[in-house]
Amino acid sequence: MAGERQTERLLLRRPTPEDRALYHAHFTQPGIERWLRPPPLPPFETNALDQLLEGDCAHWSDHGFGPWLLIDKRTGAFVGRGGLSWTSVEGTAEIELPWSIEPHLHGQGLATEAAIAAIDRARELRFEEVVALVLPANAASRRVAEKTGFKQNGEVTHAGLPHLLFRLHNW
Repeated sequence: MAGERQTERLLLRRPTPEDRALYHAHFTQPGIERWLRPPPLPPFETNALDQLLEGDCAHWSDHGFGPWLLIDKRTGAFVGRGGLSWTSVEGTAEIELPWSIEPHLHGQGLATEAAIAAIDRARELRFEEVVALVLPANAASRRVAEKTGFKQNGEVTHAGLPHLLFRLHNW
């Protein structure tokens, strides 16, 4: 399938409309909402999750890359979401490396593994730089950014909340 890659433990594939149940189950978990929809943001609602999936599918159609679904190669189980996507950082278009891993799988290096694959894809696409946006309290995501070579580059407001901005460039 176009848009598919593999790492040591993961199958990375582009999402399809049939992945609606996976998106809903993943993004409505308290361990995911804690970092992606913290107060004062409201929890994810059905409509917002449908739009997220539609947006991820459209991103692939429009740009030839986008967020992947992360699948355990050994078991076929859903692991999370990662990859690359266009975002706006204080009014400037940037390529972001977003990730979210199923809470029961945290601490196994899966986000780092997916991030390395996304960085490799960014190099292939000859992007000059990619960014990662991390809530200041999210120490685990800060470690993923740092382990994959990102350097902190200040703070920004993103999705209405303060985030640490990490940049990776100069391949």
